[in-house]
Amino acid sequence: MEFLPQDLRGATDQAGRASACPSKNMCRGCVSCPAPGSKLRYCGRCEVAAYCSQQCARADWDTHKLVCETENRAHKDALASFVAGGGRTRDFNQAGRNIDIQFEKVRGLFNEIELLAWRSRSQNPLILASALDTDVDGSTIRIQMMPRHLWDDDPCFLGDTFTDAQREAIRDVFGESLLCSNTLYTYVLCIVRPGIPNSVRIAQRHFEANDAVRAVEIVEALTAATRPEDLVDAFAWFDAIHAQDMVHWLKQRATLVHGCITPIGSMPVSNQALNTEVAYMLLYTLDIAFDICLTGLRAAVHLNGREGVIRGQEPGSLERWRVRLENGTCVSVKAVNLVHVRRVKYTRISP
Repeated sequence: MEFLPQDLRGATDQAGRASACPSKNMCRGCVSCPAPGSKLRYCGRCEVAAYCSQQCARADWDTHKLVCETENRAHKDALASFVAGGGRTRDFNQAGRNIDIQFEKVRGLFNEIELLAWRSRSQNPLILASALDTDVDGSTIRIQMMPRHLWDDDPCFLGDTFTDAQREAIRDVFGESLLCSNTLYTYVLCIVRPGIPNSVRIAQRHFEANDAVRAVEIVEALTAATRPEDLVDAFAWFDAIHAQDMVHWLKQRATLVHGCITPIGSMPVSNQALNTEVAYMLLYTLDIAFDICLTGLRAAVHLNGREGVIRGQEPGSLERWRVRLENGTCVSVKAVNLVHVRRVKYTRISP
């Protein structure tokens, strides 16, 4: 019990990836990933919209027909740019899939995109994630929130990133989803290729019931007060993503570290230190950084007020957490000396 067991790390890894299934792998009709062994089928007109069945395609046609022609033009434009850059027509679809693969391998990225989209939903934003084509670990990826009012009337917004056809496709997508900003968001994945046209993928995704947004709501409640219902919500969230081992581990910590007696079938007594640890594990599960401010330190008073991020448990210590401060130095502190700092923008854990 000195640090997070390896099997629990595996459980959180699966939960983090499961919460970020990119829209390009989803049926546009029922908004679900294809069954194992099955493949999505593309619209024969635009070759962009993907569906798991003919039934979903028919059900979505009244909506899709409004943007089908525009998406077809954007598709042809992207293909022409790909060929002009030296690519072969037969390799075009695989090149598009490679864009998804390059971004999907970056843990926490799609959760970061979703949280930014939710925080800025009143501005009906476009979320742009761009990376250099030489990126191997996600270190060059930059995420930008573009409020609609900044580009809606600009016919050449981000002229160095998008083609005219791609800009038209984005506008059509927003016209289709204008009234759905609380349930649906739009993002773009862009691979920057110096000297040749950028590779771009435009996608939409629904905010889900047990997604990153709900986790952050619970985190902010846990770190604002010590109400028992917030722990109940946190453990219910772990159960919903099939991380029951995490609940068991946290209850053990409540007893061994925080002295909480927890009868079988009940919740630990809430306190600030325990809530901080539970909140951290919620964001850790999503590969989202947990920002903190140090407080109440007596042996290192000069560190009080310094900010940083939790980097995990201190090896060999049951009570302490390792914190990386903003200047890059690391310190070892107890949960009672950590106060969560709420950010306008939640970011993924850095490598």
